[in-house]
Amino acid sequence: MKSLRIAVQMDPIEKMIVNHDTSLALMVEAQARGHEIWWWAPNDLFYDSGAVKARARRVSVSFDEAGHYQTHEDAVRAADDFDVILVRQDPPFDMGYVSNTYLLELANKALVVNPPLGIRNISEKMSILQFPDLTPTTWVGRDLDALEAFAKRFDQVVLKVLFLMGGDGVIKLSASAPDFRSKAAAFIEAAGREPILAQEFMPAVSGGDKRVFVIGGEPFAALKRLPKEGDFRANLHVGGKAVAGELDDADRAIVKAVAPLLEREGIVFAGLDVIAGKLIEINVTSPTLAQELKRLSGLDLPKAFWEKVEALV
Repeated sequence: MKSLRIAVQMDPIEKMIVNHDTSLALMVEAQARGHEIWWWAPNDLFYDSGAVKARARRVSVSFDEAGHYQTHEDAVRAADDFDVILVRQDPPFDMGYVSNTYLLELANKALVVNPPLGIRNISEKMSILQFPDLTPTTWVGRDLDALEAFAKRFDQVVLKVLFLMGGDGVIKLSASAPDFRSKAAAFIEAAGREPILAQEFMPAVSGGDKRVFVIGGEPFAALKRLPKEGDFRANLHVGGKAVAGELDDADRAIVKAVAPLLEREGIVFAGLDVIAGKLIEINVTSPTLAQELKRLSGLDLPKAFWEKVEALV
């Protein structure tokens, strides 16, 4: 394989959590495979007179807590100067994120992973609506009366803001509580103009949820996440803990059902969130937990990822 020039569009490199960040793990593996590594932040990307460009930095990277990167060059480069552009910035998936994908679509020569159009088309929380037989009972909208009628069908429901991440913007309510309407109304109001998502609460989440890693439409591995005491959210961002997990038949069935969507949208790397055999979310913007997976299971996701990308290039 010839050496590739790879750009990673991501959040600022200096803010990486060295022993956790999946983007860093992907960059370190790419470097070990002999590729040239650059990065830029989303706001560094711009269009000028027919070309998409970015203020980019060429770096070397490592897992050294004392200094995980070194900058060797800082230059404005055309997006098509790169063989691969890896999209890795975290949500919120707002209009800034969407506008950035429109710019990236103008890169004609570079392989953009995951593709901008696919990132737009697969709303991470709403795309599960295409698979109602695989998901918890779900409601999406802004009508308070309709939401209350939905919530009364269950002991408890979970309300979610659609375009955040890491367990942010997620609460649990009971329709029988006297303050349900006021809390739900405040939640809808805080979401702005966007609808919210509600789901039946699944008590099984107390035993953890599962991140199922998918590369090129195939199940690669699974990792369990356990919520901290007193919380129902298992996301590491809000105090959850990663533990070893294994793919089971239900996971494989979910991946098989979702794979045609991922293939149609050109998604190379996705993370499916699953609770008790039910699909909760399809992560395609910046799936995480690769370092935890390797520590707990010995499985090298960055290696498998770059083998797939190199084959595509």
